[in-house]
Amino acid sequence: MLKDDSKFTIQKFREAVPSLSFGYDGYKDLSTWHRVYPAAEFQKDENDNLQMKSCNGLLLLSFKNILKPEDVQLVKKQVAFLPSTLIAVTGADGRSVEVLVRFTDREGGLPTDEIHADRLYQTAYRQILPIYQSIIHETVASQKPSIRSHFLLTFDPDPFFNPQAVALKIDEELMRQESTTPSTPEVKSDSTDKKEKGLKGSKENIEKMIKYLNEKYDLRYNKVMKYTEYVPKEKEWYGFRAVEPRVQKSLTLEVQLAGINVSIKDVKNFLESSYIKSYNPVEDFLFSCYEKWDGKDHIRALARTVPTNTPQWEDWFYTWFLAMVEQWHNHAGRQYGNSVAPLLISKQGYNKSTFCRRLIPPELQWGYTDNLILSEKRQVLQAMSQCLLINLDEFNQISANVQQGFLKNLIQLPSVKYKPPYGSHVQEFPRTASFIATSNMDDILTDPSGNRRFIGIELTGPIDVSVRPNYLQLFAQAETAIWKGEKTYFDAEQTALIMENNKKYQQADPIMQCFAESFEPTEDEDKGKFMTAAAIYGELKAKYGASLEAKSLLSFGRSLKNIDGMKRKRTMKGTEYLVIKRE
Repeated sequence: MLKDDSKFTIQKFREAVPSLSFGYDGYKDLSTWHRVYPAAEFQKDENDNLQMKSCNGLLLLSFKNILKPEDVQLVKKQVAFLPSTLIAVTGADGRSVEVLVRFTDREGGLPTDEIHADRLYQTAYRQILPIYQSIIHETVASQKPSIRSHFLLTFDPDPFFNPQAVALKIDEELMRQESTTPSTPEVKSDSTDKKEKGLKGSKENIEKMIKYLNEKYDLRYNKVMKYTEYVPKEKEWYGFRAVEPRVQKSLTLEVQLAGINVSIKDVKNFLESSYIKSYNPVEDFLFSCYEKWDGKDHIRALARTVPTNTPQWEDWFYTWFLAMVEQWHNHAGRQYGNSVAPLLISKQGYNKSTFCRRLIPPELQWGYTDNLILSEKRQVLQAMSQCLLINLDEFNQISANVQQGFLKNLIQLPSVKYKPPYGSHVQEFPRTASFIATSNMDDILTDPSGNRRFIGIELTGPIDVSVRPNYLQLFAQAETAIWKGEKTYFDAEQTALIMENNKKYQQADPIMQCFAESFEPTEDEDKGKFMTAAAIYGELKAKYGASLEAKSLLSFGRSLKNIDGMKRKRTMKGTEYLVIKRE
């Protein structure tokens, strides 16, 4: 409802809420209020019982005890960030937000019977709630998730509504696996409990330990770095630090010295459990930029601090920057990653590395690295899921085999799979990192099939790093552009221009230089002769001697195919190229 009824029923209820210390049940006429059942459409049977008519595929998440009106609006803005949010409205009490999230089963459909629908709904609740809790730090209503979950009819003059919300696909196998796990039997209270109260690991001691640590420290689980962080409450200026093994031992001793009989395993279990609220520093930073763009083009202005004669640089940098920011969001179901990297080329002292480092705001500088060792593949994959920007410094030192193989595949991955340290099996993690590169040499690209993964930019002078970037406006502009659906990838036309631009940075293969001196391509079949790569190589070998070597006939053939104006055809001998011998 966009407005209250003529009796101002909801407004009067909201005015009475502060005085309802023991819940809302005693409020007059509350039992007669309309309830909204968003998950399904119901109809009454002959006995006046509700029966499901159809499943709507909507999950209800209720965030409560939000005391400030501005915080209510903040929660609505936060959930609007997630593409699966259909509706977010202020609750009837004015201190809650009702959020409706779209979902389907794994096949994209919805159940037709209530039992199956309820099971899918509960699975959806377990899988979707943590996603929303990672960005919303408010209390979730404790009602049991059910296809009959409901909320009081409310009004909100400024609701959030996204008719194009994307349904999350829910895997019911997770529910089946959980249902086959033996449940822990409930321990009845008897005289044995009294004897065990002083034992390590007892329920009472664990509860005391949790309370003690929560009273002395702020704890949070960093979803990007994948570890728990802490800060003493009386030393918030200290900043959050990782709970390393040494810190974990210190916390254990502190709890034990306070007279709480627990083991280091008990403390570790708590610190590594879902009892610790999740925190995503990247999402928090990006949300702080939400709706704050001043309308000026800060991204292209930053690109202009890089002096170059490449006219498309500003537009290419703009698209790449949007792709980098979108990569940070970790949207589920991505089919590709940010698969292009700017490559800044100049002599030393032109501030290339400084420019790259300054692309990341100070709050997120932990996410920048320029000392990655590509031969250590697990370290590289881990960095792609934890870093935000990877600078391939001294790009000219990367071998041709790595460029054409591992790196070419790596840069386009939407997610990465590796076994984390101390892990027992390989896991899949969303990719967050984008790439940028620098080089002091200009003949560095080696892929004979074309170099569309890099944007070669030769600098004509030092990069201007005298002015600190306006990070708020840079990322506010990027967020606004992404929200409006601007393109975050390079289309076929742009890719062709990039590949044409990169030809001047292609590493000159000696055999191709010999080819250029001995042959030239033609389209006139009367003047030229069709020859295979092997035949051409044989003639070059005979002319220049045994010292002339090709990496392989396959790579030589790829290089011939990429020569402008080269005509070729398939025959029984293989691919033949139309060439003229130079005199």
